[in-house]
Amino acid sequence: MMREVPAASVSKAVGVLALVFFCGFATGLLSYNLIGSEPARRGTQFRIDATVQDLTTKLSLNPSQVEQIREILDDVIMEEAELLSQLKWNQFDARERITKCLTPEQSQRFNQMMQVAFKSQ
Repeated sequence: MMREVPAASVSKAVGVLALVFFCGFATGLLSYNLIGSEPARRGTQFRIDATVQDLTTKLSLNPSQVEQIREILDDVIMEEAELLSQLKWNQFDARERITKCLTPEQSQRFNQMMQVAFKSQ
């Protein structure tokens, strides 16, 4: 037996979903700004060089080990880039799917919320 769900309940559910999405996005953005932004500004090669130098000093790496570790770090950075790309796609997809559930007025307000969130990046 299927009951009809009141429109108010659907609106509340969509609002909660949008709020959860927005809070997750804001949390990720905040943690990125607090933790990850400085190394990103310095550049990938700087990060690799600094890590290799630190490991070489602390572990007395030989040239073969340095090269192997450099290759590992290159691979990891490429994997991270792919994961970031996937994350951005997932956020875009979620935003599009949420927008389809909203009324035109809600969609406009939701897009304004997202613009504010993306501006601070």
